[in-house]
Amino acid sequence: MLFLKNIIVITLILFSTASFAERRITGGGGARKISGLLYGGFSFSSHKSEGGAGVDGYTGLAFGLGVDYKIMNQISLGVDMLYTQKNYQARTSTSVTQFDLSFLEFPFFIKWNPFKEFQLKVGPYLAGLMVSANRQSSGVNSPIKGDFTNDYGVSVGGWLGFWANPQLAVGLDVRYDMGLANVQNVAEPSSAIKTRAVNAMVTLIFGLK
Repeated sequence: MLFLKNIIVITLILFSTASFAERRITGGGGARKISGLLYGGFSFSSHKSEGGAGVDGYTGLAFGLGVDYKIMNQISLGVDMLYTQKNYQARTSTSVTQFDLSFLEFPFFIKWNPFKEFQLKVGPYLAGLMVSANRQSSGVNSPIKGDFTNDYGVSVGGWLGFWANPQLAVGLDVRYDMGLANVQNVAEPSSAIKTRAVNAMVTLIFGLK
């Protein structure tokens, strides 16, 4: 949790610095604009296992929506709501067990557009709500949502695309999610699973205001 607080503080410092620089250049009062976003793509997991069985990540789905609020010429704030599958396989010397984990995430971003067709972003996701969890072993599928818990962490990424017109853009959003919580729901864990995933999603951006 201390690491997450440090990330939030650093993000706020970077935002304040960017705001000051932008106002020095433009005199403040940058244009305001609200945009909507639609996402659809895949999540490629590579979770971190601490003190337990080895894990192999594999592909799941990632899709959702978001809103951007432009506060200056090159700076905007954004919040997304994403459904992501962060699946993995646990390996032992005698078996392989598949775990299908689904989360509802709410990332908050500070976004910087050095160019119209390119964007960088960073921020925390503070609420990775566990939606469902299933275990597949020896052909048997079992719901085990109670064995896992909510996630939180940090997202960094970027967007590259093109504008069809001033109100509509299409591009590719790629972001790396680094989970900071042990998503295993045990009182005294002897092992931990921390989520790691790369989300690659086709993105549609459209002007709202």
